[in-house]
Amino acid sequence: MKKTTLFLLLFLTACQTQFEKTKLDEYLAQYQPYEMHFDASQYNDTDKTILRKLVKAAAYIDTVYWMQTSKYGLSLRRNLQAITDEPEAQKQLTLIKRNAGPFEMLKDHETFVGNQQYYPGDELYPRGMTVQQFDTYYETLAPEKQQQFMSPYTVIRRTGSGGYKAVPYYKEYKKWITPIVQLLNECADLTDNASFAIFLRLKAKALTTDDYFAADVAWIDVEGSKFDIVFGPFETYSDGIKGVKAKYEASIEIVDQKESENLEIYTRYLPELEKNLPIPEEYKSVVSGLTAKFVVVRDIIRAGEAAAGYQAVATNLPNDPAVHKQKGTKKTFWKNMFEARFNAIITPVSKKLIDESQISYLSDEGFFQFVLMHEICHAIGPRTVKVGDKKGMAVNAAIGPNYSALEECKADVSGLYSLAYLIDLGVVDASKEKNFYVSYLGSLFRSVRFGLHQAHAKAAAIALNFLRENGALSYDSNSNRWAVNFDEFRQGIKLLTAELLILEGDGLNENVVEFFNKWAVMTPPLQASLKKVNDLPIDVLPQYSIKWE
Repeated sequence: MKKTTLFLLLFLTACQTQFEKTKLDEYLAQYQPYEMHFDASQYNDTDKTILRKLVKAAAYIDTVYWMQTSKYGLSLRRNLQAITDEPEAQKQLTLIKRNAGPFEMLKDHETFVGNQQYYPGDELYPRGMTVQQFDTYYETLAPEKQQQFMSPYTVIRRTGSGGYKAVPYYKEYKKWITPIVQLLNECADLTDNASFAIFLRLKAKALTTDDYFAADVAWIDVEGSKFDIVFGPFETYSDGIKGVKAKYEASIEIVDQKESENLEIYTRYLPELEKNLPIPEEYKSVVSGLTAKFVVVRDIIRAGEAAAGYQAVATNLPNDPAVHKQKGTKKTFWKNMFEARFNAIITPVSKKLIDESQISYLSDEGFFQFVLMHEICHAIGPRTVKVGDKKGMAVNAAIGPNYSALEECKADVSGLYSLAYLIDLGVVDASKEKNFYVSYLGSLFRSVRFGLHQAHAKAAAIALNFLRENGALSYDSNSNRWAVNFDEFRQGIKLLTAELLILEGDGLNENVVEFFNKWAVMTPPLQASLKKVNDLPIDVLPQYSIKWE
């Protein structure tokens, strides 16, 4: 072993304070490796060049994300990558890549290597800054400055004179943004799809200004392209201070044109789904004229937030309320990740926790339909506060970090409520209704295992507890198995949908906290269920590879 490598290994070993090395295997067992191989050799030279450039741009996005999340973790990652002949170092490296730092997300951010403790503001705020400190300083600012501090695209930094300032992303991360811009423009020059070229150029420009509106609209308008990307700062899940700062992610995708077209039928029903929501009229939104673009893809690489932690099977973007209001959203479904999650995670867990008489209803088709409706229903319901003093304010800004879990639960249950409506209209096959509900139940067990600090897990706990309490689900303490009460299920979903939508429309975090304290808890049935599947992996660990020649 080289001396430098030995030094790095000794350093990292010494940094493992308060952590048993044997836990590395326990942590790794939470993840099921899953091969994600793509054969790009079928493409012509131009298309290969486009894909290579997009993959290279994604690598820069990945670095920006780590600079937002854990500079310390990035340093550890680089050091561990130099140690190729030590199994323990490689285990640490796998976990650091998975968690974007040395804090295990599935164990409430427990430190597993190094000597630093997790901070919920990551690198987005001065380390140690609290919500109260932010709010106190925020109140001293002029309205224009306040808007900058709450922008999804600024980091908060100390001024050196005891104050704070908001620094735009495009300035903070210029070192990495500059080559990304060049690569995207080069891809625009090469592609034969005009709409994709327009989008790439606008996205490149947006990265230098943090004004994404035109790029987001152009992304929704892309037609007929064989490639697509999710690219830039989008999700705010991991901002543990104010819940508003977006992190960078990238997914380079191959579009399945036929399957995408098959989903377009749902677009015409968005206004009806909004009108059908079980809430007073003042809480509803206007969705007429909006675009709901559906894209079924296989991604060939993930980077940034897309590669860390929770592995999404679908997304509904952009998150900008202005784009939602004037244009709509784009719903991306990653077919390869659907297959991985259903086969490797949901099926094994469901076979242990769902009543044996209902296991036959579990299906990949049922799971896909549930996720499809989940993503559709991110676009309905309140996007801004509808009543009270905060009326007109973006719901996520009004509620704060708790919004993410609330919105995920809302999309889940309003999706099922809307699915029942489409079944009654004859749009969706009524003979598959039991498949949809049982597959949803199976997906809840998968999500809740992430721990209640995670948005999707908290949403799953809320649904399991609320629906059981209201008779839509039943739990057998003798077998530790759950069942859908089909006769009661629709009513339970309706009740929960109404509660969640009202919470969003009111925009009052204190009401959300009260609701979470009642329902987002680890009840004895949930604890027993989690214990029963403790030996099974919790999530997929995708292993991407590309064959170029």
